[in-house]
Amino acid sequence: MKKIIFSCLVLIFTNTFAQGTVGTPTTEGFLEKVFINGLGTSFKYEEISGSAYINKNFQTSIIAKDYAPIEARYNTYADQIEFQQNNNIYILPKEDKFSRIKFSKSNEILVLLTINEKRGYFFELYKADSRSLLKKVSTKVNVPEKSKNSYASDDTSPSFVTTNTYFIGIGENFFEVPNKRKRIYDMFPEKKKELESKVKLNNIDINSDAGLIKLLTFL
Repeated sequence: MKKIIFSCLVLIFTNTFAQGTVGTPTTEGFLEKVFINGLGTSFKYEEISGSAYINKNFQTSIIAKDYAPIEARYNTYADQIEFQQNNNIYILPKEDKFSRIKFSKSNEILVLLTINEKRGYFFELYKADSRSLLKKVSTKVNVPEKSKNSYASDDTSPSFVTTNTYFIGIGENFFEVPNKRKRIYDMFPEKKKELESKVKLNNIDINSDAGLIKLLTFL
């Protein structure tokens, strides 16, 4: 029998994150406000340009072998899995039994891991044998400072800013992929020339997700 996650899980009331505090969810399912530390102000999600979600829609998701599917989405700002039940929004606990989430419609997989002493969700882009490629999607709120120049734009509208960080997994060890991608070859000195040759021969763009995945197949 499949287990069902009931409302014994804590409803999102007030949770504190590194970037600020998020309040009670609205009936539409969006978190109510983002409080910006140091500014003494807050913004509703709808007032912030961009999005804290890669996909704002809830998708049928598989969270564990012995649990019934749930309608879920990933909040990249809060680094949390939100799921909908009885018109309420809940947070999926960051527990080992819920460490691999598959979104059925998009086929995306999120894994819960601790890397560099930080526990969070990572998109699993590739996994074969002892090798894997992970992508960490991080979002923060940027609020431009008010210009002191009277001729400059005075727009201080907040916006969600998202960055991607990649990790290559070899066995149980994970290594961050350099932002300057050509340095990725230095991570594998014994195969550096071979990898450079294969990437050039196959015209692979190592700045893309697909290119990084292809590179891992050469290891």
